[in-house]
Amino acid sequence: MCGIAGVIRFDDTPIDPSRARAAMASLGHRGPDGRHILEMPRCTLVHTRLSVLDAPGGGQPMTLGGDGTAPESAVVFNGEIYNHRSLRQTLGGLGRRFTTDHSDTEALLHAHAAWGDAAPSRLEGMFAYALWQPSQRRLTAARDRFGEKPFYFHRSADGREFLFASTIAALLVMMPAERRGAVNHAALVEYLSLGYTTRRTLVEGVEELPPAHRLVVNGDGAVRVERYWSPPRRAPGETADAERTLSDTIERSVAARLESDVPLGCFLSGGMDSSLVAAFAQRSLHALGGGPLRTFSMRMPDADYDEGPFARRVATHLGTRHTELLADPHRDVLADLEQLVALSGAPTGDSSILPTYWLSLATRGHVTVALSGDGGDELFGGYDRYTAIRWLARHRRWLARLPLARWARAEGRSHMARLGRLADAAQSPTPAEQYRRIVGLFDDDDLRTLGLDAEPSSPSLPDWPADADSGGPVSDAMRWDLEHYLPGDVLNKVDRASMAVALEVRAPLLDTDVAEAALSLPLESLMPGGRRKGLLRRIAAPLLPPEIVNRRKHGFALPIGRWMRASMRDGVAARLLDGSLSTLGLRPTAVETLWRGHVSGEADHSHRLFALLTLSLWAAGR
Repeated sequence: MCGIAGVIRFDDTPIDPSRARAAMASLGHRGPDGRHILEMPRCTLVHTRLSVLDAPGGGQPMTLGGDGTAPESAVVFNGEIYNHRSLRQTLGGLGRRFTTDHSDTEALLHAHAAWGDAAPSRLEGMFAYALWQPSQRRLTAARDRFGEKPFYFHRSADGREFLFASTIAALLVMMPAERRGAVNHAALVEYLSLGYTTRRTLVEGVEELPPAHRLVVNGDGAVRVERYWSPPRRAPGETADAERTLSDTIERSVAARLESDVPLGCFLSGGMDSSLVAAFAQRSLHALGGGPLRTFSMRMPDADYDEGPFARRVATHLGTRHTELLADPHRDVLADLEQLVALSGAPTGDSSILPTYWLSLATRGHVTVALSGDGGDELFGGYDRYTAIRWLARHRRWLARLPLARWARAEGRSHMARLGRLADAAQSPTPAEQYRRIVGLFDDDDLRTLGLDAEPSSPSLPDWPADADSGGPVSDAMRWDLEHYLPGDVLNKVDRASMAVALEVRAPLLDTDVAEAALSLPLESLMPGGRRKGLLRRIAAPLLPPEIVNRRKHGFALPIGRWMRASMRDGVAARLLDGSLSTLGLRPTAVETLWRGHVSGEADHSHRLFALLTLSLWAAGR
């Protein structure tokens, strides 16, 4: 894991070296083991390194070939390529010669030399990289298939410059001061609607390279962005032996992600996804003659949110070397939030970034790499909303007549709150708008109350699949989550929280073979009888205790709404009402009404207020 950044000029104007130094300082938390800058004509590359593979030979920026005056190519790379050893064998057969022992960065350089723009499709891993070819004055960048690693870029208004970085914060320090302040209104509307943005950022002119896409910048400044991988279409009918095939594929994926030259462990929440990953990892380590897998879980001070006993049960069952990490109830939560927003340069509507950060911080004291179960819900149908959409497809007419309007905007986990949201979603005729009503924070009426014109958000979600395959609206929702919610919220959160403490997190369930196998299966095979994660539960049954296999999804949550009414009350009020949100066009009276309704107990606005809180912290720090 690392931090990357760069400046490309399309004329002969020298690049001010202070800009690269500023980006390197901003990215220092992502790479504590090395900081380097490579200056070339028209291009400066920046890299901060977290050493995981081939510490002696894997330094970056890394160059390849050349005539002594300029390299053939130079790359900065963030992530891990898990098939780098097989790539080395293939490339060696093509005559490529390697100088490092087992650097995956060098494998990437040779892959581009051999296969050009087709190289990203050959890579199995999580990655964001930029490769400069001086003789062609050409930059090629790519991002992994699911968006595990971030890549942000900016094109100057005059078309003479292209900037990129791992974080928005690092990108901004390289931009001219006058270009840093403009807010993208459409992105702001989207953020308040969903709690995250998809494919765009809150800063005008700063874009995010979508997952599974490559970007090419030619010498004249022309930018081309194109997809190099697409999720397969779901097959109709039944699929024979899906359970065994998928189980073997997941096990191979986990084994591939165990390679590390530094200590490695596994997050263990007590949920099925991380528990299954831990089970396969423990089995693989045992087969290799290694010691027990190290597992880590976070104990929460509130019993309603504490999954520690379930994680302990799994650890005992598997025989892992387990460590329980206690969330400090006296932490300065707001200070942690301010730091996370400042390091990334963006707000978040997902309060689980806090326990993810605390778990990462504590885990980093023991290991440098951790496996996770991310991707299981999106690929195997784990969210409650999939059940809701299934119900709406069959029973929308009578659900729309239920007199549950007063529960529709509740945010609790109660059955009435869930039923209220279901009845509210039934008022909409399309699956896209139903989905938005189920998972959204602020609807269009709410946005207008806040003082924002909701017009740019459009009635339905962007890029909704619209029956892309035979799975119907449930499959469409899963596909949208995979391409938008997973990278925009889940993986973004994990990257921010873990890289804030230089911890590398790997997600075996997001292996390409695993994903393509799951995405190709008929929905009835994946979710038999509509049961969430039905197939994955069958795979897990021989490996895990029954009470873990049959658990309802809990989620990595914390009682942020309760804390806002108690220990965090004064601090949150001060930041929500300090005027920072007004600079974005939000009405102070509307924000104050939400706040007073929450602290009085008249309503539960936990998620909405958290999204506004981090937005306020971001606005204050612009």
